[in-house]
Amino acid sequence: MSLLLFEQDWRDVWEGAAPTEPVGAVFTKPEVTEFILDLAGYQPTLSRLADQRLLEPSCGDGAFLAASVLRLLDSERHHRGKVAWSDGQLVTALKACDVNLGFVTQARGRIERLLIQEGCPGERARILANVWVEHADFLLAHWRERFDFVIGNPPYVRIEDLPQRVMQRYRELFPTCVDRADLYIAFFEQGLHLLSDGGQLAFICANRFVKNQYGRSLRELISRQYRVRFFLNLEHTQPFVSDVSAYPCIVVLDRETGKETRAATLDRVDGSTLRSLLDGYSSEWSVFPSWYPEGAPWVATNKGAFDQHEALAEQYPLLEDSAEQTRVGIGVATGADDIFVRPSKEASVEDYCQLPLIMAKDVTAESLNWSGHYLINPYKSSPDGGFHSMSDTPGLAAYFEHHRERLEKRHTARKSPEMWFRTIDRVSYELTGTPKLLLPDIQNGGVVGWDAGNYYPHHNLYWITSLGWNLHALQAVLRSTFVYNQVRAVSVQMRGGAVRYQAQVLRKLRVPLASSLSSDLVHRLAAVARSINQTEIDTVAAEAFHV
Repeated sequence: MSLLLFEQDWRDVWEGAAPTEPVGAVFTKPEVTEFILDLAGYQPTLSRLADQRLLEPSCGDGAFLAASVLRLLDSERHHRGKVAWSDGQLVTALKACDVNLGFVTQARGRIERLLIQEGCPGERARILANVWVEHADFLLAHWRERFDFVIGNPPYVRIEDLPQRVMQRYRELFPTCVDRADLYIAFFEQGLHLLSDGGQLAFICANRFVKNQYGRSLRELISRQYRVRFFLNLEHTQPFVSDVSAYPCIVVLDRETGKETRAATLDRVDGSTLRSLLDGYSSEWSVFPSWYPEGAPWVATNKGAFDQHEALAEQYPLLEDSAEQTRVGIGVATGADDIFVRPSKEASVEDYCQLPLIMAKDVTAESLNWSGHYLINPYKSSPDGGFHSMSDTPGLAAYFEHHRERLEKRHTARKSPEMWFRTIDRVSYELTGTPKLLLPDIQNGGVVGWDAGNYYPHHNLYWITSLGWNLHALQAVLRSTFVYNQVRAVSVQMRGGAVRYQAQVLRKLRVPLASSLSSDLVHRLAAVARSINQTEIDTVAAEAFHV
């Protein structure tokens, strides 16, 4: 059934479930708020701000809005000599909203008090505060005008955590809100749609969308119709009032396609550092004549690192194209590890229904230290990959029946009730006996283990198999700094400097063509594959990368 955009009042979609208490928000430090307003060009002396429109789409307690109000009033004093409180242009100059009624009440009170302190008559202050701050869902409200500035800190909420009806409507209305997207993705799409021709969107938000899969649709939209004017990666800083693990960035977008982008990465957000960046020609910025095209990940904020990444792409194939039958995959997810993953063999379950399971903590580059875990495996070892017959495996059947109530509550079981006993991922029995490399998902780099064909990997491990590679030689290549730098470029960063070796990251890596390496070089790579000396690994890998 097709749906008309915004055909309902937003409250109908929420059906009374909209939050009413001011909880769960992440507030931006004042100096960062001021910096974002400056970077977007919302400055009192540049032009009369009352002639323009600013929208704050998720106002919280009003921090961004309060800073914007002060700038609006300063602009009136600068351009008109004083604030004419009855001027109708003040009414249309600002708009803020929040779906949370508690925050709306807080923001209105904050703005009313601020206006009175600035000399506004009390009744006029109340009217302006009520007009400027609207109780509305930014994504569902009936916006009839465009805005010259869309500025703020959109909510940090997983879309799956919303009421089902709300989540479905958001997905219907915003094509970029795909996969497991955070809600701020939809805020970008809506904010960009509402920009005037000369408008600026400036958000501080999580930086996950710049590299991961769920951000691709948004990156494609931006690359087709908008320009990244500024991109500031703040993932190793704390720009918020409270200490949160948000991995933030600041993005300023406009409609001036074809113009250059300025990008930088900061390791601190103190006032002096931010002020130094307000000169658009500061040496802190790298200048990109064009930004990443066609939804490609934003792998670097440094132009030199970007050029190196592009050079690798021109010279070397992707990992899965580097040798015959080179494949990347992830270990088994079960949906109930306490049932399927056992610390030792279950005596009551048939031996052939249990696979030795290797865990992320068991893997080091030097060796595998198996912790003795087993996977209770519902799949047969035959090529067809069907399930064990419960009549032929009474021990397995009794074990699953004992845990049936819990297993049936899993999402995968509700989707396929007749297969309530299955793991989330199909178990490819032959993978156990296949030599493979094993890479823990979250690590500080260089942990690439080798399994001769004894274990099945758990879901926190990614695996690589290959017919064309000597796996020890590939192990050395993947442990090299040349590859680690690529991982850092395409992976989202974690606290403490850790990176994620996900399949989507591994499939973007550029490595030498296996057949281009001499047998002597392959032998020397294999010899250092499990070395604890990074310089020794890099020295040999440098030959493979022609460095």
